Amino acid sequence: MLNTTTAVLLATSWAPLLSGLLHQCLNADDPSCNGGVAAFSAMLRHQSKLEAQDNQNDALPFAHIQLLDKDSAFVHMHPLGLSVNRLILNGLMGLDVFASSPSILLQNNLDSGVSSQDISYLQTHDMPLLISNVGVPPSNSWHPYTKAVHFDAETRLAILSLSMSTEALNVPAAMGGLRYVRKVNEENGCVQPSSSYHTLLSDYFSHSNVTTTRAEETDSSNCWLPIVYHSDKGDQFASFLTAMLALPRHHRPAMIIDTAGSLKEYEEPTLVDGIWVASPRLNSRTFFQHKLEMSYDAVFGLQLDYVEFTSAALSPLPDEMKDETYRSEILALKRAADEALRNNPVIGYSDEMPFARDSTSYRPCKSGECPIGNLFTDAARWYTKADVAFITSGGVRGPGWAAGDVHVSDLYEALPFTNNLCTGRMNGVHLFQLLNYSMSVATFEGEDTDDGGKLLQSSGLRVTYNTELNPSNIISIEVMDKESGQFKPIDRLQIYEFATDSYLCDGYKPFPSLLGSDDLVVEGEQPGTIIEGVLFQEMAADFLNATTSIDAPYITATQNRLVNDTTATEVLNLIQSEDSCAPGEYWESDVQTCMHCPVNFDVTFSKKLIEFEATDQERVESITLTNNEDFYVAIIPKKLPDWLVLDSVESVYAGSNIPTILGAGESLQFSMSIISSELEEGTVYVTIAFGVLDGGDYHGCVGSDAGFDITMRVLPTEQLNQLGSIRAAGFTLFGIIAITSISFAVFVICHRQQQVVKALQPIFLLCICGGVLVLGSSIIPLSIDDELASQRGCDISCMALPWLICLGFSVAISALFAKLWRINKLFTASRSCRRVQVRVQDVAMPLVVLLVANITILICWTLIDPLVYKRFEMMPWSTYGRCVGSSNASNILLIIVGVLNAVVLLLALVQAWKARNISDEFSETKIVGSALYGWLQLLIVGVPVLFLISDDNTTARYFVLVALIFLVSMSMLLIIFVPLFIQIRRAQVKQKVQVVSHQMESQSQQIGSRSSAPTRKVFQTSGINGKKDFNSAPEVPYPFWDMPQGSGGQGQETQESSANGAADVAAALPV
Repeated sequence: MLNTTTAVLLATSWAPLLSGLLHQCLNADDPSCNGGVAAFSAMLRHQSKLEAQDNQNDALPFAHIQLLDKDSAFVHMHPLGLSVNRLILNGLMGLDVFASSPSILLQNNLDSGVSSQDISYLQTHDMPLLISNVGVPPSNSWHPYTKAVHFDAETRLAILSLSMSTEALNVPAAMGGLRYVRKVNEENGCVQPSSSYHTLLSDYFSHSNVTTTRAEETDSSNCWLPIVYHSDKGDQFASFLTAMLALPRHHRPAMIIDTAGSLKEYEEPTLVDGIWVASPRLNSRTFFQHKLEMSYDAVFGLQLDYVEFTSAALSPLPDEMKDETYRSEILALKRAADEALRNNPVIGYSDEMPFARDSTSYRPCKSGECPIGNLFTDAARWYTKADVAFITSGGVRGPGWAAGDVHVSDLYEALPFTNNLCTGRMNGVHLFQLLNYSMSVATFEGEDTDDGGKLLQSSGLRVTYNTELNPSNIISIEVMDKESGQFKPIDRLQIYEFATDSYLCDGYKPFPSLLGSDDLVVEGEQPGTIIEGVLFQEMAADFLNATTSIDAPYITATQNRLVNDTTATEVLNLIQSEDSCAPGEYWESDVQTCMHCPVNFDVTFSKKLIEFEATDQERVESITLTNNEDFYVAIIPKKLPDWLVLDSVESVYAGSNIPTILGAGESLQFSMSIISSELEEGTVYVTIAFGVLDGGDYHGCVGSDAGFDITMRVLPTEQLNQLGSIRAAGFTLFGIIAITSISFAVFVICHRQQQVVKALQPIFLLCICGGVLVLGSSIIPLSIDDELASQRGCDISCMALPWLICLGFSVAISALFAKLWRINKLFTASRSCRRVQVRVQDVAMPLVVLLVANITILICWTLIDPLVYKRFEMMPWSTYGRCVGSSNASNILLIIVGVLNAVVLLLALVQAWKARNISDEFSETKIVGSALYGWLQLLIVGVPVLFLISDDNTTARYFVLVALIFLVSMSMLLIIFVPLFIQIRRAQVKQKVQVVSHQMESQSQQIGSRSSAPTRKVFQTSGINGKKDFNSAPEVPYPFWDMPQGSGGQGQETQESSANGAADVAAALPV
């Protein structure tokens, strides 16, 4: 367990792979060695040992997060291309993860039609790509080689990397990754479970009578501390930080590192409401390290107590840091650089190219025209056949090269960015606006400043300016005419084709606006369009290869494309005055130009969606409106719905009818409550919009509304979809079944001495009555839900249902099967002249076997996975209940018991089919068969109908089930007993007729005896139960509607023969 504070190091590197240019850094002591990932690693190892001097360890654990090198000449020239990163970072230095922007996901030729690179070697499980806010689909070749969270075993840090904060999944992905880290910590026992999960566990163990206790000590080596990197486009970082601060404490990151340095107040690590926030501006020339001091908390796991930030220049690397590892890495890197140099062909010739950037802060291209800028813009104009071409001075780098051969490496060193070509069309006015802005903000001092980098290097243009004039300093603009090859004054209405780079079209504000659809709206104009896969370095190589030779090199002398004429006093003004600005434009006083108002002001609400329900009458929701611009804005709410009460306690809020001024960075908090009494049932979706009027820098502009959405739900009355009054029908049908079966049973007992009842066997009839009664009683648990019973009662009813159905069915079907089997066995024996004795135990055996099988399965079902009553949600206000098992075991056991009873039913049907030709004197076989086939028909029709009814239609399912049980039960009773009643009734009628006939015969005999001596002759005939007096009532049962008809002759003999055979069978039947 971690009882004391432990420190680890977290280092973030943007250093390139090489320590200098391709031909530099021959060994570790070469003074030309300049930074690079080897120097970064050496400094990190040194810091690890230095920081550990106060500890017992030799060195502090550290994590090294390295950014992929995509732009250096070394990467573009090496035979492996981008994949050389794996060779260096993983193979040489042993790094197990790297970071990059999402664009790398489309760099492999397998994933993009515009890429011709094969970077499969870069994709490896040994060094996956760490990217947390982009979902990589399985169709992308990077899918198996990315990770959203990097768990660093040495430091116990769980690291997330969010690259490009404009990604739609930025905040949700961060939350998902943090939840995952939390889940891992919970599974490892490092932290208490989340409240909802912990509550479920507590409820479970309280019902289970189990006492739960957490271990007092936990091994902290299984615990992880979440760290989030936020990269690129730092203007979104404040919103991201707000979202993270809004999370519950146990789901927050311990630290957020903004690598863009967008919030200067957090240059040094600062604890903000429990989260350490650091916003250093990373670069490729500086060592950046955070020392994290951690301790263990029994509730919240690893905690970050203190963060110390260290930065230092990578070059020159102090001698004490040049360990053996560094020296071996430098030698290995030199061999890799030599491989790249061998892949460095000559692509053209030029005069001596002056440097564009050296180790000092002097940048000659930021002071005016520079030859390297001319080369790249000439290449772009040549490649696209455009009228003009331009790029910014800030992106031009490199030490230049000597006169003569120009190699590929020279171009990548001069422009170390993989910018693509961007082309479009603009008229003279908008070209003037572009140049006027560039010239007005440029410093012309050659110092490394942001505004200095906005000076445009151009081709096809000649711009004369006066740096002593302000704010506008352009004297004249001339554009080269393609046909004559001469420069002509700019025509404000003419359309000019332009070529530039993707950074100017899509990244370097405000140029994207000047070159985009916001400004280029005149007919014939075309906003800048980026052409993927066409790099500026490749265009320059093609240009030099096609237009230069050893005898005709590229001329690097300045060509008066940017001329500073301090004697001129009259500036060029293609836009006459502020009054000429059209609606939707604002006057930019610094550049004396009408510019289109921004489409959006960065004025946002802290939440995009708020949800209310009708029950939230007393709930007060807060939302914050923040002005993220660096100028003031005026806001005013638009129409509000009647059921929403919006107010603010802050004094700056002027009300709903007067604009409220928000300064730069200021916020305004609102409170909201609802009045839902007048709303109808349903969902109301409204957008609450605040108009953003004019701002300080865009006076007169009206930005798009700042708004948020509200979903107001007035839910209908809770619908439990219980059975309600329909259960009375079920109870009524059960009463009919119960009364009928009991009545029939009483009838059988009372008439058990009747010959007809004896022939059908009272035990057999009583089993049918009992089985049907049990089967019908399943309607009772089927009619019970949580409207009548508790949860426990409902659970018992759920499990009672299969018990009653299976046992009732088993008793009834066993009796039917035994009856048919007995008769078939006896008649089969009589046909073969064999006499057999069927014992009572033989007949009872099917009943016992089937009952034991069903009871065994039901006991297993009850013990393993009993059915329980559970509610399912259709809508938030509508639920339904049904009996379900907790696993698939219930379904399996249901299938088993269903198959078992279906097999028995099938066997009984087979016996009924075999008994179809038995004499009508044993017509009960036909009765039993009719009952069985009636069951089969009901099941064939009823079961599919049951499956067609959805689970949520509780009344329909209940009605169908009850009806099916009722029809099955009543069909069996009525088909068996109604014919029995008819037979008994006919027997009674016949008996009365015979008694009357006997009396009449006796009277006639008495009269005849008076005239002669009486001679009495007794006639006897064979019957089923032996010899009986002819005058007595017959005891052999007739078929249920036809009395046996004798016609004398052959027919009479057949009848007598049948009677004799029946006598043999009847003798063997157990009573």
